[in-house]
Amino acid sequence: MRTLKQLLAVLLAISGSSIAFAQMNMGSRNNVPEEHVVRDGDTLWSICESYFGDPWQWPTVWALNPHITNPHWIYPDDVIRLKRVNAPATPEAKPARYTASVQDASLASLNEGFIVEKQMDEVGKIAGSFLPRQYLALHDDVYVEFKDLDKVNVGDRFTIYHTVGDVTHPDSGDVLGQKILIMGLLEVTGKEKKVARGQIIGSNREIERGMKLTKLLDDQLSVSPKENLVEIEGVVVEALHEIEEMGQYHIVLLDRGSKDGVQVGNRFFVRRRGDGFAESDDDSRFPWEQIGEVMVVQIQDHNSTAIVTRSELEIHRGDSIVMQRNY
Repeated sequence: MRTLKQLLAVLLAISGSSIAFAQMNMGSRNNVPEEHVVRDGDTLWSICESYFGDPWQWPTVWALNPHITNPHWIYPDDVIRLKRVNAPATPEAKPARYTASVQDASLASLNEGFIVEKQMDEVGKIAGSFLPRQYLALHDDVYVEFKDLDKVNVGDRFTIYHTVGDVTHPDSGDVLGQKILIMGLLEVTGKEKKVARGQIIGSNREIERGMKLTKLLDDQLSVSPKENLVEIEGVVVEALHEIEEMGQYHIVLLDRGSKDGVQVGNRFFVRRRGDGFAESDDDSRFPWEQIGEVMVVQIQDHNSTAIVTRSELEIHRGDSIVMQRNY
């Protein structure tokens, strides 16, 4: 038994020495810059070996860069943070427990809806169906009334949409536009004297008579992260769907758009300050804490649609967002 205890003590001593050496080595080079711009052939392993002399520091560097959702995927011109900066304007994110990879985010970014700031270009509506049920679905045949039937041809495709209503800003109460839900896709299969025949070839949810059609919109938005060029603050307006608490893969609406400098692929940190158990979500006595991240997948002049790629707490209407330059 004494021999086993002695061996355990030696192992613990060796482990402690290794940890101490790693910590010492991480801070042993004082000329390490705050950031590194990725070049062809760079990996987190090679970057850490170059700057710290220890490639095994890559998990620490990865933790400083929450925008790197997969440590094996870094690309030329990506900006890699190498060390913490004093008094950062935006609190750094901790390693996320729930993080969507770039590929997952792209695949999840279906065109489910957005805020429209002007009237939709309505071209027609679903007038009826011979099917004796309220809700229509994939492969169902319908009758369609078009505003100009003569311009419609067999094989033409249209997007089915539903106008939910006005969207108001959580702080000012101003109307930002109307919320549009993309319901599905329709293809014209025939023409009669007053109506066209159509078939539902894509369905996001139940479709009803009276829903409107517009020109064909992209049904899937393939988006990759894009470097932020400016610093922008705003708020989460609300969820696209009727939910109060938002998490990973949910679609959210933001109050900043292209006129504010936002581009598709930009990422915002979602942040909150205050006592998490208190009724008020905002208390200026406390520092901002990051609770998630969203990536913009669709954009209007003064608002944008985004997908939640990371969520450590439930995101609420009115939560603060910040876009950090060079992120």
